[in-house]
Amino acid sequence: MTAHPPSNALHWVAGAAWATLLGSYLVMVTATGSTPFDVLGMVVRFLVEHPLGPVLYALVCVVRPLFVFSSTVLTIGAGHLYGPVLGMLVVTLGQNTGAVLAYGLAYWFGAEIAGRALEHPRLRGLAARLRRNAFETVLTLRFVFTPYDVVNYSAGALRLPLRQFVAGNVLGSLAGSMTFLLFGASVGDLSVLAEGLWPSLDPRTLAGSAVLLTVSLLASRAVRRRAAAAGAAE
Repeated sequence: MTAHPPSNALHWVAGAAWATLLGSYLVMVTATGSTPFDVLGMVVRFLVEHPLGPVLYALVCVVRPLFVFSSTVLTIGAGHLYGPVLGMLVVTLGQNTGAVLAYGLAYWFGAEIAGRALEHPRLRGLAARLRRNAFETVLTLRFVFTPYDVVNYSAGALRLPLRQFVAGNVLGSLAGSMTFLLFGASVGDLSVLAEGLWPSLDPRTLAGSAVLLTVSLLASRAVRRRAAAAGAAE
C-alpha cells in the first residue's frame, strides 16, 4: 500500500482552516441576520476600538499562511486601521512569525518532495548554492517582490538555515511593507462602500507610497542585475 506524501498534510491544514473560517462566518450571518458589510463593520470596529485589536490582527498575520491568503491585503489593512507606525509593528511581528510558521511546515512536510526534485544534478547544485548564500537569496527575493508564501515555503522545503532566512526576510520585507502600509493609511472611511461610493484618498500619504514603491522597484532591478551577473560568473 502506497503512503500519501507528507506534503499532502499542507492541503488538509489549509482546507481545514478555510472550512473553519467559512463556517464561523455562516454561523454569524445566520444568527444575527447581518449583511457582509455589517460583518465587516463589526470586525473593523473591534480591531480599532478594542485594546487587543492589534494583537488579534498580528495573530491573523501569523496564521495567514494556513489560509494561503494575500499578505499584501493584510498589510494594506494594517496601514488603514492603525497607520504606518503601529501598523508596521503589527505587520512586522505578525508576518515574520507567520513566515517562520510556513517555513516550519514546509521544512517538515515538504522536504521529501523537494528532495526528490533535487536529485537532478543541476538542481542539486543550485540548492547547495542557495543554502550557502541563504541570507542574500532571501533578501534578493524580497527585494524583487517574489510572492511572499513562495519564498517562505520554498525556503523551508530547501531547508535553508533558519537564522539567515529570518534575517533576510525581515530586512528584505521592510520597504515593501511600508509601501503597502502607506497606501492603506491613505484610504479614507470604507463605510461609504455600502452606499456605492469610493473612499477618499490622502494625496500626501499616497504620494509617499508611490515614491517608496518606485525606489523599491529601482532597487530590485539593480539587485536582479547583480544577482544575474554573480550567477553568470559562477
